[in-house]
Amino acid sequence: MKKFIVSSILGLSLAALPVLAQQPSTDKAADEYDKSGKKMKKGAKEAGTAMKHGEVVASGKEIGKATGSSAKHAAKGTVEGAKVVGDKTEDVVEKSAHETKKGAKKVGNTVKDAVDGKDEQKTSK
Repeated sequence: MKKFIVSSILGLSLAALPVLAQQPSTDKAADEYDKSGKKMKKGAKEAGTAMKHGEVVASGKEIGKATGSSAKHAAKGTVEGAKVVGDKTEDVVEKSAHETKKGAKKVGNTVKDAVDGKDEQKTSK
């Protein structure tokens, strides 16, 4: 009985492992580009089928629909990528502005001390 319980637990854990290993993608831009390619592939297959049956106008229609949908998803992917780049750039700009502010304060205080004569008092002691 113990062997049965242990083997069933082991079997269930091995069966559940692939399900738990799959994680949703967080890269929205890549997902949109994937959708774009899939839409174009589907449209090209449908157009090829229509062309094979001699329906030239229907084939052109399918290619047009697929191209439009594909371009829409490619544009969404570009927007998502630009958002990520914009956020990263904003972080860098904020950090550099903070460092510049600190440096300017330090220089300003040093100049003020020099003008007030506090610098001479420090060196004369």
